[in-house]
Amino acid sequence: MSLPSDATPETSVPAAAGATGTGLPTVDALMDEQPPADTDADAPAPRYRLPQSAVPPTIMLQAAVARLVEQKERIDRLAREGLLDGLFPAEWSAVPGNELRAFVASVVPFASDSVRGETVAARVPLKYLLGQSHRWGRDDVAEPRSLSAFLASDERAAAGAADAAEVMLLGPLGLGWAQVGRSRVGFLRAMGAESLAARVTALPYPAPEQLALYQVSVAGATQVWCVLDNRRLRALSAPSLSVPLLTAYGVVAPQAWPAQWPDPVEVDAELGLARTGKGAHEVDLVRLVDKIQRSRAGEAWSSASLMQLHTWVPRWRFFLASFIGLPAALLLIAALALPGRVEAAAVAAALGFAGGAIAALAAPWIYARRKFLS
Repeated sequence: MSLPSDATPETSVPAAAGATGTGLPTVDALMDEQPPADTDADAPAPRYRLPQSAVPPTIMLQAAVARLVEQKERIDRLAREGLLDGLFPAEWSAVPGNELRAFVASVVPFASDSVRGETVAARVPLKYLLGQSHRWGRDDVAEPRSLSAFLASDERAAAGAADAAEVMLLGPLGLGWAQVGRSRVGFLRAMGAESLAARVTALPYPAPEQLALYQVSVAGATQVWCVLDNRRLRALSAPSLSVPLLTAYGVVAPQAWPAQWPDPVEVDAELGLARTGKGAHEVDLVRLVDKIQRSRAGEAWSSASLMQLHTWVPRWRFFLASFIGLPAALLLIAALALPGRVEAAAVAAALGFAGGAIAALAAPWIYARRKFLS
């Protein structure tokens, strides 16, 4: 086991019983086969060379982020025990192996790693770092102290290092989540570590004034929606986790839905359509307004011809027999029965039938809704 950077062989070994000399650590201690003491005030804290990453800028936000991290830790513990089956949002486990990212996307609306900033080696406070602890923990490790020292060391932040960790950090919030090394977060926290070394990538996040929270009631169920820039809307699947974080960030508490915006029922229906797709489950309010206006315009009545109705299909055999075959038969009968005297009448009758057919199809003599017109 390596010694702390500020230790020396003379100061790092315990004193022998009843003497002022020094002795070596026991084999059990070196093999990590004994549980560590709960408190060891005399043990020097390990020293690290890497700088600390950004933390939440305000006291209120620090408390909110720390509480969210604690809640995620409890959720993982209950999920590991099988006590949350079917209770948490389905998207949290929709993509196996990427559950933590799905958790962040649903709890922290509009958080995305598609636009990334600079990546640096730093130490991330575990107090403000989300992990994923439902797979393995301290009790699953044979030598927890040795593994803890290995995973917490600065070398885990070196590019290309073995078991290196990667962290995504929402700088304005001071909230990070482990992209690589998700399970070690809870393990190191259980071992009493305060930070871990990782390759930290800075991510942007909208300013508080760009976000707005609204509480609505649809079909007897209360929902909380988050709107970005008065346009992009996402439903919060876990408002009890999201709202305290966002309000501590500076977002105004949930308000009533504006009367001039689309009806919540229509917005909820559009959200249902978005959930069936592969992209983000959000609604573009500007496009929704345009869609509603076009739909309402399509309900208006307008004069039209039969040829403009794309839901109308003529019976062509009947049409040809009635408006072409019948006049031709009348013309033939008239020519054979009364040659030279009824020819003009038959021709007029035939032209009348043909003209009536054309007028019935092309003239706008009916009324139909605009949405049914081609």
